[in-house]
Amino acid sequence: MSTKSISNTSPTSVLDRLAETPYPAWVIAGLSALSIPKAIRREPGVPSYFQAVAFAAIWTGSGFIIRTGDVENGAGIATAWGLTWSFLNMRKALASKQPAPVALALAVGSTTLLYGKKTLELNGYIPKSSR
Repeated sequence: MSTKSISNTSPTSVLDRLAETPYPAWVIAGLSALSIPKAIRREPGVPSYFQAVAFAAIWTGSGFIIRTGDVENGAGIATAWGLTWSFLNMRKALASKQPAPVALALAVGSTTLLYGKKTLELNGYIPKSSR
């Protein structure tokens, strides 16, 4: 870790550094995998079994891509599939008012924003944050 103290680090730079790691993608992959038993029981607000398995695999893969050093593609994949998950499941998850689907929806939404900002910066659509 750098010699800079955490208290002197702006929240933006902490989030920028986090967007360059695979951990947010792996967290939502794990949460998606944990939703599989609920999907099998067809609990309200939870994606289908197929979606839970597929999204867990996709986000695991995007985290692996980031881990290998290709932040641009890994963040782009995580963003695209986070938006897809949101389009397919966000309304149903939030309407259920159940803790697990709402937590998954919030995690997917925040991770999509985190990686989406990084993707837009890396592709030159928004200026890079100063560190």
